[in-house]
Amino acid sequence: LNYAEALREQARRGGGSVVEEDGIVATLAAHPHPVVNNAIRMDRRIDAETCLDRIVNFYVPRGHGYTVVLRLATDDSDLGEAAAGEGLGELAVLPAMAIEAPPAEQAPPSGCRISWVSDEASLADYRSVVERAWETYEIPGEATGAAVGTQPLPPHIHAALLYAGDRPVAGALVLLSHGIAGVYWVSTLEEARGRGYAEVCTRAVTRRAFQLGARAVCLQATPMGEPVYAKIGFKTIGTYRLMAAFPDD
Repeated sequence: LNYAEALREQARRGGGSVVEEDGIVATLAAHPHPVVNNAIRMDRRIDAETCLDRIVNFYVPRGHGYTVVLRLATDDSDLGEAAAGEGLGELAVLPAMAIEAPPAEQAPPSGCRISWVSDEASLADYRSVVERAWETYEIPGEATGAAVGTQPLPPHIHAALLYAGDRPVAGALVLLSHGIAGVYWVSTLEEARGRGYAEVCTRAVTRRAFQLGARAVCLQATPMGEPVYAKIGFKTIGTYRLMAAFPDD
């Protein structure tokens, strides 16, 4: 539920929209990259072929790529088979991880400081870090920047930034919903990796979520992030499989 809420939020923040109909949540971003256009089957009573047909006919006429999010815990294998038959490729398999108690705090390295996004300037700094960091995965900065957005963060979203001197080099965001929280857009500039910055930021936003009443904090781990999150104390509780179609050139 929190993951779906995060996808809704990032679409809205980027000037996009959300359609929820017949057991399907579909987010439409301003950018056509599939990473920011996501569809989830929330009701398994809708059969895979019907579900996929509705997803395809939502995105393709708009010229957008899209990602079908498969929740292996609810056995979306039939939808995965339908997606493969339609020509969608596997974009990623992401461990779903969770932690049920606040992790220990970690001080930033010498010469660094943690700051919370609180105004237009700090939001712009966080957005710039996300835009550049996720280019590692060949995702355009325009797409990830739109997901972060330019509007002030609402009360249920908090983002931490790590500055090395006066330069923003890492950050992470947490979104509270449904009594829990989710960590998203953990990012470190390529030239600043390997120094523990992402861990400091992830610990900070995770602790903030518990301070605000979350019963647990979850995330979907990239290959780069999984060992960091395991070190913090997150445990694997499931798996998401992402099947994607890219827009036609």
